[in-house]
Amino acid sequence: MKRQFVILDRDGTIIVERHYLSDPGQVELIPGVAGGLRKLSQMGLGLVVITNQSGVGRGLLDDNRLDLIHRRLHELLAVEGIRLDGIYSCPHTPEDDCLCRKPRPGLMAAASKELVFDPRASFVIGDKPCDIELGRQVGATTFLVRTGYGAQVAQEGIIMTDYVVDDLLEAAGVIKGLVISAGEHAMPIDPEHRERIKTHLRGSAEVKRRVAEECLESIIAAAGLITKTLSKDGKVLLCGNGGSAADCQHMAAEFVNRLTKDFQRPGLPAIALTTDTSFLTAYGNDYEFGGIFERQVKTLGKAGDILIGISTSGNSTNVIRAVEEAKKANIGTVVLMGTTGLLAEMADIAISVPSANTQYIQEAHLTIEHILCDLVERSVFKDQEKGQQ
Repeated sequence: MKRQFVILDRDGTIIVERHYLSDPGQVELIPGVAGGLRKLSQMGLGLVVITNQSGVGRGLLDDNRLDLIHRRLHELLAVEGIRLDGIYSCPHTPEDDCLCRKPRPGLMAAASKELVFDPRASFVIGDKPCDIELGRQVGATTFLVRTGYGAQVAQEGIIMTDYVVDDLLEAAGVIKGLVISAGEHAMPIDPEHRERIKTHLRGSAEVKRRVAEECLESIIAAAGLITKTLSKDGKVLLCGNGGSAADCQHMAAEFVNRLTKDFQRPGLPAIALTTDTSFLTAYGNDYEFGGIFERQVKTLGKAGDILIGISTSGNSTNVIRAVEEAKKANIGTVVLMGTTGLLAEMADIAISVPSANTQYIQEAHLTIEHILCDLVERSVFKDQEKGQQ
């Protein structure tokens, strides 16, 4: 098992930011850095500094002066019992268009080859976008520290990073939780697994961000229609298949029981049409699966109720037939679906998650379902809620 490494920016991450630092006497460790590096070292992790030093290319200091600065850094860390495995510097200016200046991975490649580690299994810590972008390019886990320029970068939200932490000490604490200890050695998570995890979470988060932008009005409208139904003694019927069937049961439970513990309230009538296995199997066996929800809507529903249909494809036959039956019976209809599907044009209100990825759609549906339950609960019982606060 290869040793894992932590790749560190220098200025603003380890030492206090100085504008084109050229005096070794001005090298000063940021408070908490020694403790953070010590904790990382105790985990058996390698420590490497990768730094852009365009001051050399601009003639503000020479290689000898840069070496003195790094010698001073080694001395300060040695006093704290910390040893760096290497310092790699790019002396070029942005105009030089070199391969070693961050965020380009030239120095990372050189360090990983010399020290024999997998960049994808490393942790990259810095205070600037170029540090985070370097980590993302090589598939590493990235940390933006709020020291140096990091607080401003975090506030502007101009870079996507895995973690935002106050300082190197906090980063070390997070990393400790990410590393699985096995005796005296650190066992890394499979780099490919790590990347799949990050890709999925980022993709799911992006879909939810788009839901906030594109589905806000339909969510509010759906909550209003459900609230109106329940306030007039109507009930909620829910239908869907597979994971969506589980969502129906989940949502019905939140209505009948309660979503939050903020206040006590009576139950709200809701039935998941997915739970009666005797009926579902009997009807599916005697007739056909496409009518399992339609039959229940016709039998259990009445004018003034509301049907919530959940279908990631938007084309589930049994959900479509249930919506058609609901409309015949003057039962309101709300559907949760993906980007496209026949249900979008059939229901009174369609909440269309902007994605074609079934997993992302399902994850967004659960979030929307919780929001609907929360809005409805607070709207139906707003007077009661105020009285108990």
